[in-house]
Amino acid sequence: MLFKGKNKFIFILSIFFIIMYTFIAVRNTGHEIHLIPIWAAEINEEHTSAENADGGIEEKNFEGKKTFLFTAEKRFGFFSEDGTILRTENFNERMSASSVFWTKYSNKPLSADIYSPEGKKLLTVNSPGYVHLDKDRIYLFEPGGNSVCKYDIHGNKIWKYAHTAVITAFNCSSEGTVIGYSDGKFVCLDNSGNTVFSFFPGGSKYQIILGAAISEDGKKAVCICGAEKQRLILINITGSHYKIVHHTYLKNNSYKRLFINFDLTGNFAVFESADGIGIADFKKLKTIFLNENGNIADIGSNSKTGLLTVLLQNEKECTLIAINPPDFIIGKTKFNSKHVFLIQDEDKIYLGTDTKITALEIRGIK
Repeated sequence: MLFKGKNKFIFILSIFFIIMYTFIAVRNTGHEIHLIPIWAAEINEEHTSAENADGGIEEKNFEGKKTFLFTAEKRFGFFSEDGTILRTENFNERMSASSVFWTKYSNKPLSADIYSPEGKKLLTVNSPGYVHLDKDRIYLFEPGGNSVCKYDIHGNKIWKYAHTAVITAFNCSSEGTVIGYSDGKFVCLDNSGNTVFSFFPGGSKYQIILGAAISEDGKKAVCICGAEKQRLILINITGSHYKIVHHTYLKNNSYKRLFINFDLTGNFAVFESADGIGIADFKKLKTIFLNENGNIADIGSNSKTGLLTVLLQNEKECTLIAINPPDFIIGKTKFNSKHVFLIQDEDKIYLGTDTKITALEIRGIK
């Protein structure tokens, strides 16, 4: 398909794709943007990993391949940038996975074995609770829901943080961890578990933290807090000092956990709210709302060009949006899928649906 105007937006369809994309240019950008299909791969049972002779996990060799995580209904696994499905694992109860680790466990686990993408057993977390894996970071949410621990690659506990209320928001980066609680407490910890800040933002009739995030460099944090006079708070962090630099009251209230996360630059945080999809701008210290609504499945960003991609889902209807931040919408497309995921690796996008993974290359953004 070819869309023409003062500015051109070109989107090439691949006959191999199960998704019918209609990428629509909604603003003139002064650039010619190409979204080029590279490949599409089926996710099916033939890739499911078998057990070895001892009944353990089959170990594979991914040497020389950059691996990416995919998730689907009751299945997850890894694929390479050339479209090869490297590993598929079925699970019945619970799992957690990142591009570095994966684990499967029961609904009431007493311990959890953690593996590399190839299937090599790396460590065991010998404590009850629910393992959460994020890139090369290992966390354990303990029974009761009010405490979380961080572990190293050898299975040793680095730190533990506990509070009397239940955890309602959590996010981490290479430089820290933020935790929000049902009583409105907002906490930031460094990698050693030292408290960077701990306070109750307040400002609302009911205190609760519904969403929180920390930037990759650990110098910015953001949270959505309260109900009835709900607000978004932007925080700058310098060493052990913090400062609220901006806040916005939301017109409407959400009463569920809300997605919020930073882009790779740390200049923008994308969030969902009852007012719609918003972007917190740390450069200009303001909040922008897009004319879009839905649940955010995931976001992606390019650390060099700043291009943002946002994947929304409302039941089976999904919307992929490309944004030149803070609010310059380049284009968007809709498609149907029950299970979706989005990975952006600089100028490449990997988009997953119920049965397929599609790779797209973005060209034209400078």
